[in-house]
Amino acid sequence: MAPQKCLICKKSPTNDCKSCKSTAYCTKACHRQEILETSSSTQKTPSKLGILLPTDDPDPQLVWIPCPKAKVPGSSTRFDKLLVAPFLGEPIPGAERFNVAKNDVRDSNLGHTVVIYARDNWLNDGSKPNQAALTLTNWELPYDWRGNILITSYKGSLSEILPQRTGNSVPMMLGLVEEGGQLEPFKDFRDVALGDLRTAVDYLSRYGSRAKEDIDRNVKGVLVRCEGEIDLHRRVTGKQEKSVEVEVAKDHPIWKNSPTEFSKVMGVPLLVHKLLPSPRWDDTDPARSDNQPVTFLNLTIDPKNTHWWSVAPPEWQSDVGNILFFRKDRKDLCQEQACVLAEYMQFRVSEALSNTAPATNVN
Repeated sequence: MAPQKCLICKKSPTNDCKSCKSTAYCTKACHRQEILETSSSTQKTPSKLGILLPTDDPDPQLVWIPCPKAKVPGSSTRFDKLLVAPFLGEPIPGAERFNVAKNDVRDSNLGHTVVIYARDNWLNDGSKPNQAALTLTNWELPYDWRGNILITSYKGSLSEILPQRTGNSVPMMLGLVEEGGQLEPFKDFRDVALGDLRTAVDYLSRYGSRAKEDIDRNVKGVLVRCEGEIDLHRRVTGKQEKSVEVEVAKDHPIWKNSPTEFSKVMGVPLLVHKLLPSPRWDDTDPARSDNQPVTFLNLTIDPKNTHWWSVAPPEWQSDVGNILFFRKDRKDLCQEQACVLAEYMQFRVSEALSNTAPATNVN
């Protein structure tokens, strides 16, 4: 029996795959892409197994990539035409290719080449941050990878054919492949292996890394004051200030926290970290530990969590206290940015969520 949702877009299906009877699709467009991804046993065209890192799904997906044979013009040599572009999203783009013959994170030569494909010009074509890549690297991507990413494997070392940059540990980024990102003139693509995913994730986690002195520096973020701290600060300084910019070191415990739910959707991983209460707060004020902006920053938006949908979990509703607000990618966060994010969550997202209900599965 086919799944209850479309394999491609996750919507309710209208038809089962006529070839394998194990997948479903909702439109002809999804059906065409589904044919590309169905097991090679149902295809007339030879294919190779690859791993897709989707833009809008945190989980990697195994896909079958059509790989027909073609002749080199003017020669009897045949090569694999790996059809990668349809997996990179709409509109069908050109493709940029990254060849990885050595895992620098683990200091090991692979003996083959992991070939990673991404959309050409993904920073400017409206592509969204890649949720799978962010999740697999614990939301610490040093580079802003956007759009779908496709991981493939080549039997040989492409560095023997295509030399790398001298003195650069990052494999050379090639230009566009043939028109539409369709063709790859290599003979020996193979099915991807699980270890190739590990290599690709290590590569993504290092690509675009900042210099060591930049990594070691303190990171700027914001201290968001609770009601008790705002009152104390007003009594001491005469100023009504709800937040202030601060810095923390690279070994601060905040970096062990997980990003807030909504920040994952935005593709900007944000961390909140509670601080100890101050004995100087007015203990006669029952609202002294309230911190409403932070409560809204922690709204539950996971549709599977129907119990806390559109509200914050209990630990972020009361006794919140002062909190630190930082970016998990360790880029600086200024006071104005923190204020805009908090107000957006409180006055736009909260209202929108309260007027909707989480989707439920219908059996």
